[in-house]
Amino acid sequence: MTGTGTIRTSLDDGECRSLLGRGTHGHLAFTRDALPAIAPVRYALDGDRVVIPAAPDSDHLPPAGGAVVVLGVDGCDGDTEWSVTVVGPARTVTDAATAAALRARDWPRPLLVGDGHRFVLLTIGVLRGWRTTPPVAPVPGRAG
Repeated sequence: MTGTGTIRTSLDDGECRSLLGRGTHGHLAFTRDALPAIAPVRYALDGDRVVIPAAPDSDHLPPAGGAVVVLGVDGCDGDTEWSVTVVGPARTVTDAATAAALRARDWPRPLLVGDGHRFVLLTIGVLRGWRTTPPVAPVPGRAG
């Protein structure tokens, strides 16, 4: 949402990836029981994909054939607000070697301990973002 007088600008791919790479938490939109659902998730950017840790009984684990999901991430930098959205195919990691490599990543917070930890891999398909900034105040005595 933009406030009165704020300026909203679209972000290019590089800016979206930079902001996505700085974050660690977002909201994942997916389908559960044929209805839309949203869940808070932790994530890490890994090249052209987003890695999302999940408990084995998580509602947001994609079915065997995968699913298209949406990850939304937003934040504030001083007076500036921003939002980035990732849309793409997601799948649950099923092979032990990939799961072990993902578990060994340098996560900002430790992963939950226990057997059966899963990961969702979201391949970046559509990447969009925007930023709002306050309007530039006119300089007194200068024609605008």
